[in-house]
Amino acid sequence: ADVSHPAKAGLMQAFGVFIDTILICTCSALLMLLAPADKIAELQGMDLLQSAMQYHLGEFGVIFIAVILFLFSFSTFIGILFYARSNVAYLFGDNWLSILALVMLFIGGLAAYTFVWDLGDVGIGLMTIFNMIALIPLSGQAIDSLKDYERKEK
Repeated sequence: ADVSHPAKAGLMQAFGVFIDTILICTCSALLMLLAPADKIAELQGMDLLQSAMQYHLGEFGVIFIAVILFLFSFSTFIGILFYARSNVAYLFGDNWLSILALVMLFIGGLAAYTFVWDLGDVGIGLMTIFNMIALIPLSGQAIDSLKDYERKEK
């Protein structure tokens, strides 16, 4: 992204996390909590959300969740490929990125969705651990950059 200050990129990323976590997850949870217990009994995961959406919006809710899930999965895949490109290229060379992406798509298409989500959770957890290891030493520079941005904006 082309930004005038590095702190702008960080603030925009934080805004994206706010939208995903606070707004979308909260709305999904409220939809499930407001559905009658007999409609969602014994359901988990996406089945629970789709049943709650079907209760609130009819068949449109099921189609809406399916389309949104496809878009979320596709954008997540593209985003992770974007983030991982330089790392994979550094470790294995540029040619391995395409092969790795195809292998991931193949395994994801054949495996049970719970395995795929669990594997994704492990990947996000590992990424978080490595990022925290890098961010703690860089936190002073990040705070200095934010203070500089706030000073220039005033």
